[in-house]
Amino acid sequence: MLPDRGRWRNAVNLLLCMAAVAGVLVGGWSMLDTYETRKHRAESRRVIGEACAGLADADEVMRLDGGADRLGISGLNPEIIDIEGLPDRCELGRVGVKAGKDYFRSHFTLAVRALPQADPLHVLDTFLDESPFVRRVSGDDADITARTRIEQRHPLGDGSAGDYDSSAVAVTVRCAAPAEGGTTAIRASAIADYAAGTTTAADRRRLSRLARTAAGRAAAEVGCATSVPELPADLPVPARDLGSATGRQDSCGWYAEYLRGQDRGRLPDRALGVPVAAASRQESCLLAVGPSEVKRIFPQLTEEERGRASLREVLTSSPWWIRTRAFFEEEAAVAYKETRYPTQIDPGEAGHKGQLRWATATCQGRPAVFTLSAGEFRYSRMVESRLAALFTAYAEHTAARRGCVNLVLPGAG
Repeated sequence: MLPDRGRWRNAVNLLLCMAAVAGVLVGGWSMLDTYETRKHRAESRRVIGEACAGLADADEVMRLDGGADRLGISGLNPEIIDIEGLPDRCELGRVGVKAGKDYFRSHFTLAVRALPQADPLHVLDTFLDESPFVRRVSGDDADITARTRIEQRHPLGDGSAGDYDSSAVAVTVRCAAPAEGGTTAIRASAIADYAAGTTTAADRRRLSRLARTAAGRAAAEVGCATSVPELPADLPVPARDLGSATGRQDSCGWYAEYLRGQDRGRLPDRALGVPVAAASRQESCLLAVGPSEVKRIFPQLTEEERGRASLREVLTSSPWWIRTRAFFEEEAAVAYKETRYPTQIDPGEAGHKGQLRWATATCQGRPAVFTLSAGEFRYSRMVESRLAALFTAYAEHTAARRGCVNLVLPGAG
């Protein structure tokens, strides 16, 4: 019992005693919490090291998405990198507790490839290419081609180091001489798997460091002598909004040039490209028809050209679009899928199957593949008479810009 020094002094003493006890409790909890955090982080470092074969910087992985102390191997079928079995990947999840049970939320993936590889890197569909636009089921004022749902990858600097989008960075290092098994390059991709659209600029920088470190370490593991490239300090978010197809200086510049001497007719009035880089291993150009042009063109169509499509359907769910893509060096491992099994596109080949056209060339002694897809079946028939000339203009312009020779184009038709 406190000595009686008066009601107010006793009350103050009581409060001081209670504060001291609370301080001891809080301090004890803080020490326990710090101990638990350190234990979780140590375990996470061990898991990251084992799952990613020592290729990933564990602390950088844990700093992603605002920081995570507990990471584990996610999924029912855990993905763990085997350096002897590239291509391979590790997938890590953020560990939380709900109703007394651990659960995983996607956090990070590291994918590593030794190039060239037996299977194609890019398989393109000849009939139903993936639509880059969000389908809308209603709305008379729909403008679904104003913005793409699929980001186009941008080059890292001049493109020789790799490429990126808002949530993934891929770094490629070239071997001074072929390593065992004929490996000429290593490509490491660091991918943020948490909610789309939430990757910050700081996290993209972390992803670039993770990819760069992993590429260098993987190269050393497989005996690929290389120098790891420096990466740009800033990685701006790739644009998704389409703009006018005229006056462009990006990877759609070829189309702006083509339109200067042509009547556009039914061809796209909108475009979205990527920065032109001298050593990009892949680049793309997306073209689309805006709603005002759809409304102009649609009444001119024959019954056969329209098929069962209505104007509303075109405006809200079946937009008209075209996409070109170019692949260089190791990325030129491209195949098309017409049946169950993909067919490899070999150097010196060119062709036209369904809605896909392709050409090949040699750029600085290495292979290149150029493609054009008319994404919506009815639209591809509407502009079929112009696609051969359009593709020729694209392939010739891109080949000239990249200093390519031996360009092989498909026959007309």
